[in-house]
Amino acid sequence: MNAKNALACAVVTVCAVGVIAAAAPAQAAVTQAATQAASHGTRTTTVYTETNAVTGNAVLAYRADGTLVGSFATGGAGNGGGLGSQGAVTVADHGRTLYAVNVGSDTVSQFSTDRHGSLHLDGTAPTGAGPVSVAARGDRVYVLGRSTVSAYRRLGGHLVPLGRQSLSAGAAGAAEVAVVPDGRALLVTEKGSSTVDVLPLDSLGAPGPASSVPSAGQTPFGFAFGRGGAAVVSNVGAGAGASSASAYRYHADGTLSTTATAVPDGQTAACWVAVGPDGRTAYVENAGSGTVSTYAVGADGSLRLLDATAATPGGHVGDATVSGGALWILDNKDGRIDGVPLAADGTPGSPVITVAGLPASSAGLAAVTR
Repeated sequence: MNAKNALACAVVTVCAVGVIAAAAPAQAAVTQAATQAASHGTRTTTVYTETNAVTGNAVLAYRADGTLVGSFATGGAGNGGGLGSQGAVTVADHGRTLYAVNVGSDTVSQFSTDRHGSLHLDGTAPTGAGPVSVAARGDRVYVLGRSTVSAYRRLGGHLVPLGRQSLSAGAAGAAEVAVVPDGRALLVTEKGSSTVDVLPLDSLGAPGPASSVPSAGQTPFGFAFGRGGAAVVSNVGAGAGASSASAYRYHADGTLSTTATAVPDGQTAACWVAVGPDGRTAYVENAGSGTVSTYAVGADGSLRLLDATAATPGGHVGDATVSGGALWILDNKDGRIDGVPLAADGTPGSPVITVAGLPASSAGLAAVTR
């Protein structure tokens, strides 16, 4: 992995963390268009990120207008630097449950959410070494560590271990884990080895031995699922302007096929991916360029570049998610969350700084509209 691009995707600057609050109104308020996009009738969008602080990790919750809902201790510790991953924070059960990794204490935290977006810590569970990404499907939860995937079943406020599986031989730089849409397997991207792992799931949800396929692009990082169950994966690339996106589809026989090879966007350090609710538009965040590229996702899993610079938040665009008619982007280097309103066809509008004053160690982004 190119050293400059690796740094762009995993900022490790440490800042002193004092009281964390929403930015002043002029900085924190999202535009009226974004606010309207983020609220469907009486529903409200809440955006979550974790501090990843060494002295005690916490999940921060914000309204779409930048108002701080609260800071909620995870009961674990972070590492004070970047995780180099996607999915450090994720939501499940239609937004009723939230999970967050604690890389400094090798644990994962489970929270219950209320209708106002506040969190209640249900508990923590031990994971493999260096947890960086968490995924959930139903009552099954999966945590990606440096070289393992740990599986759990959620029973009330507890995570009951189902097993732990090693990644494939030679795998390096684990970046994200997610459950394929039909629930039969896990996918894991690995930056250092430029590979994608497939781990089949048994009837209980426990992962089997990993198999590996070469990535269609160099340094695969984040991914999200689009139309037809296609996994749209960002590829950091070898240097400036060398980023791209690829797509893959999992088949019932346990194989993974490439449906789109590395489709370039001419940007630098494509690291994170979000997909719109209809699965037709993928948003690739280019950390080195401070831009968002949009791709059309075909029913056959093909990719077509729509706009290489569909949005230009600037800074260090990072982990991203779509909720409430908006694209939410974490910029941990500049300590902010940007809100980007989305048109009905998925076209991004103008980015607006929604939250400022976050620690540079912040990691993961999830959002719920309820």
